[in-house]
Amino acid sequence: MNKNFRIGFGVIGICAIGVNEFMGMAIANSLKYQVQIIAQQFKQAIYGLGLPKTAGTGGSVRLKDEPGNKTLPILALMVPEDGARTVSSRPTVYWNMILNEPQDYKLTFFLQETAEENSKVVLEQEVTITKGGLFRLQIPQSIDPNTSRRWGVKCKWPSGRVVTGNGILAFTEPKPEMKLALESAKTDLDRARVYASNGYWYDALDAYTNWIKANPNDTIAIQERGTVIEAGFKGHKGLDTRTFIAQVNSAEIQEFK
Repeated sequence: MNKNFRIGFGVIGICAIGVNEFMGMAIANSLKYQVQIIAQQFKQAIYGLGLPKTAGTGGSVRLKDEPGNKTLPILALMVPEDGARTVSSRPTVYWNMILNEPQDYKLTFFLQETAEENSKVVLEQEVTITKGGLFRLQIPQSIDPNTSRRWGVKCKWPSGRVVTGNGILAFTEPKPEMKLALESAKTDLDRARVYASNGYWYDALDAYTNWIKANPNDTIAIQERGTVIEAGFKGHKGLDTRTFIAQVNSAEIQEFK
């Protein structure tokens, strides 16, 4: 705020100066805090939940009905092998399908009651797709705070074989300082950076993707999303991360309905 700004005279003017300086300090501190968050964003590879890597599949799963058949599709869930956090009771999840030949495939999204592998399936949603791309779905069922769920996607090959990829999401409420940072964020890109710096994988991925969809030429945002994906899939033995990121960057986004 401008220090030459005045309201009234005498004592009132002195008070106005004090308020003015206080507000200036508050704004400066807020901006400083935002800069600190952005500076930290890619130094914290904390997207996973620290569970055993066998907790979920994540990454990519190739369908293998016929040995050596390179035309079979690839199903790739966008989640670290040991799961990840979300700040939302209804998070948006992503997966990528690479189809090398035009056929109909049945995809089934499912949500389980808990994060346990054999827990009850409480939600299923099926569609038939004819082309690949980056699929996204906002989970239609609310999740209780501070709980974990298993979700996944099943793909049915025309021969009848079904391949399943699954992962874990943990709805974890943010700390007060993160809430303040989100309240001051003005764009999806700002929010993506806050989510990324605090290790909220699902929300960072969604916010980055929304921003990139509206701003497809923002190479910095594309690179930042790629860095998040690379950090989340670090150590994944069955995935060529660079190739996967390139596929995600070129994939068409499709709503799973």
